[in-house]
Amino acid sequence: MKTNLLNNVFSNLKNKTAQLFAVVILLLTFISCNKKAEETPATEAKPAKTTETTQPAPANPPANFKHATATVNGIKIHYVIGGQGDPLVLVHGFGQNWYMWNRLLPELSKHFTVIAPDLRGVGESDKPESGYDKKTMASDIHELVNQLGYKSINLAGHDIGLMVAYAYAAQYGDSVKKVALMDALLPGIEPVWSNVKGSAWWFGFFAWPASGDIVKGKEKEFLTNFWPVVGHVKDPFTAEESAEFIRAYATEGGTTAAFKWFGAFDQDGKDNLVFAKKKLKMPLLAMGGEYFAAAFLKDHSKLVAENVTESKIAGAGHWLVQENTAQVQKDLLAFFLGK
Repeated sequence: MKTNLLNNVFSNLKNKTAQLFAVVILLLTFISCNKKAEETPATEAKPAKTTETTQPAPANPPANFKHATATVNGIKIHYVIGGQGDPLVLVHGFGQNWYMWNRLLPELSKHFTVIAPDLRGVGESDKPESGYDKKTMASDIHELVNQLGYKSINLAGHDIGLMVAYAYAAQYGDSVKKVALMDALLPGIEPVWSNVKGSAWWFGFFAWPASGDIVKGKEKEFLTNFWPVVGHVKDPFTAEESAEFIRAYATEGGTTAAFKWFGAFDQDGKDNLVFAKKKLKMPLLAMGGEYFAAAFLKDHSKLVAENVTESKIAGAGHWLVQENTAQVQKDLLAFFLGK
């Protein structure tokens, strides 16, 4: 039965890729047409129009949270922080930024001091040329935690954030009380890695060095066509969520840098094979969407961790927090507050 579920997931991924293929083709056509236009001599000189564009302001968190920045590993990391109690660090994934957690922050902050950073490469965080392997990205978060004065944390990561959270727990296990891995997979951990990598064609496109130039200036078209590829619920994001995610990736160099998260997968795979030699000992929650990673994430996680429990998010695809907010909140609280 598990094999059939996994096959269904891979088949579902393949069936949905046509949507994003169309977007890529349109973007390539757009660039090609522009290039031809630039090479064709103009028959009439027209005065250039000068317009000033203002970057939209970042979205605001709940009233008991604040925006902040810290310099870690020589770069600036933006984060929001609020609440009270033990620290809970929430790490976002691709196609979203810290704001993916916004629906959960009011309730989570009643129980925890919640820290939700923007990963290097997106939004108000810096976008350096290198350092997009998850081992390094985890060290960004660890240094931030240290600067904030915390010795141990609870940790949750979604999508790329799952990979960063695992790298954090593998490197700094003594300082992680519990970790939740949400709806993705770990590079290099087989057999799931090769199966998904072979089906999720966007892994290759995003890792392609030219992809950032193709998407630049078309972040809205790109993201609104990509989100449904791995989702299940129709239009799960609010207008405010969509606008914030688009804004974060439209910051200068944003999409190009975020694509480097995928370009580092080969190195991540090598690192994970080393990490996996010593299984995680802290409690781990494997949280997958019914129509995405729930088919494999529990067994996948058991290959790298000793104490794994499962949460299957009903009716959800990849965008768990938005597709079934109530169950995600309930299950995260039960896990992190449970004894």
